[in-house]
This record gives sequence, C-alpha cells and structure tokens, in this order.
Amino acid sequence: MAEGDELLARGKSPRRAWPWLAALLSLAAWLPSALGAGFSFDDREAVEHNPVVLGTVPWQEAFRRDYWEHRGAAGHYRPLATLTLRLDRALWGAEEAGFHLTNVLLHALVVLVAGFLLRRLWAHDRTPWLGLALFAAHPALADSVAWISGRSSMLAALFGLWAAWTLARPRSQGSSAPAGLALDFGACLLGTAASMLGKEDGVLWALVLPCIAFQRARAAGPRVLRAAMVGTLGAGCGLALALFLRALALGSPWIQAPHAPLEGVPWTGRLLVAGRGLLEAARILVVPLGHAPNVSGDPAFGPAALQSNPWPGVLGLSLFAAAGAAALWALWRARSASAVSLALALAAWTPFLQWVPSGEVFAPRFLYLPLLLSVPFAGAALAGVLGLFRADPGAPDRPRRPLARLSASLMVLGLCAGCWWRARVYASRASYRLAVLAERPLDVPSWNDLGLAYEEQGRADEALAAWRRASALDPRYSRAWSNLGRVALAAGRLEEALELLTRAVKEGPRNPVAHVNLGSARLAAGDALGAAECYRRALELAPGLEAARQGLALATQGPTR
Repeated sequence: MAEGDELLARGKSPRRAWPWLAALLSLAAWLPSALGAGFSFDDREAVEHNPVVLGTVPWQEAFRRDYWEHRGAAGHYRPLATLTLRLDRALWGAEEAGFHLTNVLLHALVVLVAGFLLRRLWAHDRTPWLGLALFAAHPALADSVAWISGRSSMLAALFGLWAAWTLARPRSQGSSAPAGLALDFGACLLGTAASMLGKEDGVLWALVLPCIAFQRARAAGPRVLRAAMVGTLGAGCGLALALFLRALALGSPWIQAPHAPLEGVPWTGRLLVAGRGLLEAARILVVPLGHAPNVSGDPAFGPAALQSNPWPGVLGLSLFAAAGAAALWALWRARSASAVSLALALAAWTPFLQWVPSGEVFAPRFLYLPLLLSVPFAGAALAGVLGLFRADPGAPDRPRRPLARLSASLMVLGLCAGCWWRARVYASRASYRLAVLAERPLDVPSWNDLGLAYEEQGRADEALAAWRRASALDPRYSRAWSNLGRVALAAGRLEEALELLTRAVKEGPRNPVAHVNLGSARLAAGDALGAAECYRRALELAPGLEAARQGLALATQGPTR
C-alpha cells in the first residue's frame, strides 16, 4: 500500500479541509457573477427558445435531438446540459440569477471533487493545492462559469473527476474482489459516458481514466493491475455508449459540426488556425485580462490571414510540440506527477487542433479541462516561481518564508478580483458583444448580435446601425440581412423587406431563420405558395423550429396568388 493510502485508511489524512477551502475560494471568486447578471450571448436561445428546457415536450427528448435543434443542427449532443437548464427553468422560472447560481455551484463542486482526488493521490505534496487554487479562481474560466450556456464544460469535467476519485480509492478496500471490480467498471463507464453527454470534450476521460487506473496499479502487483484493466474496459464501454446514443439521435456517432467556419479548408490551414488559438490560449493563461470571449468572427483567426502571415500559427504549434516533448522526456525520466499532469493537459487540447473542422475556431472556455488537468503541473510551476516550498529531510514541504506566502496570497486575491471584473462581460447580451468588439472591432457576428441586444432594450435606431455595420463588413453575412428585412416587414415596408430577405436567403441558403422571415414576407404579400415553400425549407434545415411550423400552417390555409 502506498504511504498516502495508508494514511487515508487510518483516517489521518493531512489537509482534510483543503478541498473545502478550495471550493470556498471558487465561491468567493465567482458568486458575484450570479448577482444581477442576465442572459448573455446565446443564453436566451438556449433557455427561452428550447422546448425541452421550457418543458413543453417530455424530458426524454433531450436524448433524441441536437442541443440546438430548435435553431438548426449544430452537431452538439449534450442532453445532460439541456436537462440541467430544464431543472433551472423549473426552479427559477425566467430569473436569470438562478441559472448563474447553478453555474457557480457546479464549478465549486468540480473544485471540491478535484480536491478530494488530490487528497487521495498527493497526500504529502502541497504544490498541487496551489494549482487547484489557480483553477478555482482563474479569470479565463469566465466563459464556463459566468456564462450560463458555458456550464457544459463543467459537466464534462465533473463526472470524469468523480470516476477518477473512485478509481483512486485506497486499495485496501478490496479492489480485486468482484464488488471492487464492478465498482471500477461502473464508475469508469458512467463517468466517461456522462461527461460526454454533458459536452463532447468529455471524450478525454476515455484516455485519462485508464492513465489513472494504471498509475495506481503500477507498483501494486497483478491483482490491482487486473482492476486497472477492468477500469479501462469500463471507460471504453462508456465511450461506446455515448457514441451509440449520439448516433441514435443525430444519425452519426462521430463528433462533428455541420457548416463549421473552417469547413473546406485544407488541414494545413486548419492547423495554422489551431496554432494561432494555442498562442492565444497561452497568453490568456498568463495574462487573463484584455481578451475577447469569442474570436470566431475575427479575421485574424481566419485561414486567409494565417496563410498570408503563418508565423503566429507556426509559433503556437512549435510551443505545443516543445511542451509535448518536454512532458514525454519527463515521463521517461521520472514519471513525476507534474509530467503526467502536463501530458494530460496537452492531450486535453488536442481535440481543438481542428483535425475535424469544429463549430468554433477558439474560445477561452476551451481552457476548462486543460487547466483542470494541469493542476499538479501548474502548482509545481507556481511554487517554483514564488519560492513557496522547499525540500527538507524533516519536513518535505515546509513553507519557505513569509514573503513567499504573502506573494501567494496576493496572487489569489488578484485572481479573485480578475474574476469579479471578467464576470461583468456576461452581465447581458450587449455587455458580452461590446467586450468582443472592444478587442475585435471587425467581428461581424458580434455586430449582428449587438443589434439584437439593442432591439431587446428598445433601442431601435442603434440596432439598425449595428446590423448595417455587420452587412457592410461582410455583405455575405446572411443574419444581418435577415434582421434588417424582419424589421422592415414589421414596419410595413413590404417591398424593402422582400428585397432584403431575398438577399438574406441568397447569402445564407442554409440559414433557417432567413427562410422563415422570407416566408413571412411572402405571406404578407399574398404569396401563400411561395411562403409555404420557404417554411418547408426552414423545417428541412431545422426540424425543431417552431416559427416555421406555425408559418407553414398559416400558409397552407391562406389564399394563393
């Protein structure tokens, strides 16, 4: 039995309260984001327009449809995320603060379970706890914690962590007995499957859980090795279960995003974009301020810009390769916890290297799982920078000097202040888009969405100006033309509306909302047959779009022209 296991078996584990303190730190950092914040980015579409969340269809429908089916297929299969939103809707109604509070509590629970896991795996090493404090209160995680729709990242982490904690239990509890083997198998199966049903990133646990299982069995003999193999089989079965459910709902087990921004771009161009994202991720981790929460519409992250200036992408890929080589070398030399942590963190980033074009080029919420898995590595690195701990034969991790502890305390306070500041970005749809545009003034989707935010606030002239700005920046952007046409139709300017909405459909033939709006304009003009055609096309693109169903019912009952 390892020394840490022996201490745990005796009930004398040091730092018993540290997981709870880390969870309290996460609450202190993020609870202000739950007070007075509203719906941001696409929260309103996720909560108020989703029939599963609203409760107008049975809850089982969450397992039978795309996460965004009511808006058009996005290739996202996240039934557990949908069900948590449904539960929030039942508890809080339309009160946005309740949804934000659930996000904060989910993050605190992730931190708590991660702390329990650290207490089992690193009973005598203080440095991982410094890394856990960094994870608990890192401002870059605002994408996942302060944004309601970002909770899927936390769900992808929570269940896998629980499975890892179960695997890391003290091996004196009969791990090779049938009951212990069944527990290992079940935990890995449920942990992997549930994480993937929270968000596609959860596929990473199919790799992480076997690593933890074999790490625990490495020096424990063949009986525990058998338990590790059973846990690995459980993780594989969990992966297969999640992919099977995805195939039943979406028609394919493969994780993909239709109409991705990089669809049709050669893999070399996609890798350059991924390298640019890696460089941005490194910058945000070191300086977690002054960055846009979304860069999908930023030309600097487009393949054309990176082909004309490939060096940012090349530099990002080079840093990634160097870090990977360093982790492999450290694993070969010593198999230290820091090396394992760095290797897993890098593995967590590999899905975002655009091997398959994804629905988003880069966003800070991609950092949630990589930062979680890098907790031991980050803690050792910070301890080395701050000079916080030193090895000593009598006290392996004795605090080095008061100044170092003061530096660590100031760092934690600074991170909390950064979280409070960063959470303001997610106070509303307008605040989110203004934050994007402050960093990326050419981001066309942000101009379009800012117009929607202004429209919700009754600022019609500013909404029109935002949509015109979007269409001027990118004349092929369908959504701006659709919104301009919709407003013209509501104002009774029928000919203008028909012209604008025809342009919207021409530029975005796969934009279901544009087809619905054009159908409404044609119906207003007395062309019921043309309107019905538009509504049918919208339903082909987005079978769950209720406005298209209602419009089709009206069109098939009205007179033809």
